[in-house]
Amino acid sequence: MTFQQFQEEFKKLKLYYPARPSNIIGCENSDYGNYLYRCKNAYFCFDCAECENSTYLFDSFKSKNCVDGDYVVQSENCYDCFDIVSVSNSAYILGSDRIYDCFYCWDCYDSHDLFGCVHLKHKQFCIFNRQYSEEEYKKKKAELLKNDPEENLTEMKKIAMRFPVTNTRNFGSTNSNYGNHVNNSKSLYMCFDCHAGENCGYMYDTHYCKNSYDMTQCSHNEFSYECSDSARLNNCYYMEFCADVYDSAFCYSCTKSNHLFGCIALENKEHCILNKQYSEEEYEKNIKEIMSSYEK
Repeated sequence: MTFQQFQEEFKKLKLYYPARPSNIIGCENSDYGNYLYRCKNAYFCFDCAECENSTYLFDSFKSKNCVDGDYVVQSENCYDCFDIVSVSNSAYILGSDRIYDCFYCWDCYDSHDLFGCVHLKHKQFCIFNRQYSEEEYKKKKAELLKNDPEENLTEMKKIAMRFPVTNTRNFGSTNSNYGNHVNNSKSLYMCFDCHAGENCGYMYDTHYCKNSYDMTQCSHNEFSYECSDSARLNNCYYMEFCADVYDSAFCYSCTKSNHLFGCIALENKEHCILNKQYSEEEYEKNIKEIMSSYEK
């Protein structure tokens, strides 16, 4: 079989299977959403992985007990937060890492008990960027929490206007300057919304990926190329909506398998081509034949 013939057969195979009503893998009580992986009690969540007891989340990873968030990563007990990593017990937070017990903050790091603060690091008991004692902070915070949220946000924005906006936001990363919103990563090139990656390029919205290129909405992938909406892949390429798969290529909606080529909706399988079972020897021989024509 030539690679061109394989492509034609793969198209036929994909059309043979009905389209999924939703793309959900390994989830519990998380029917009202789409593109979810290993989530539990997720309601109206989309593009999320390993989130629990949350609702109205988008593009989030390993978060618990959160409501109304976008790119909420490894955070707990948060409300109305955007682009945060390792944040807990907080509300109305934007672009901040490793903070807790904070309200109405933007671009704050390694801090706690902040209210309406901007660009602060290693701080505590501050309100609108002014330092208070712990007792003063608690008293004033209780008063401010009675305000309409828009009032507090307006005051915070006034402070934000005093500072220049950087062209990129990369925190805790090394050798990863060519990209944006990169956190705790090493040697990333042209990557965006990436967390804990290493030696990767051209990635978008990925977490804990290593030695991989050209992927979006993926987590825990290694030595893989051109994958989307997939998790825990190793040595794979051209994969879509697959999980816990290794040494495979050109697959869609396959899980817990290895050595698949051009397969659709398989689980707990190995040495299959176009959903047909082969021995290990036959599989290797046929793959070599197909790919030799592709290389030409």
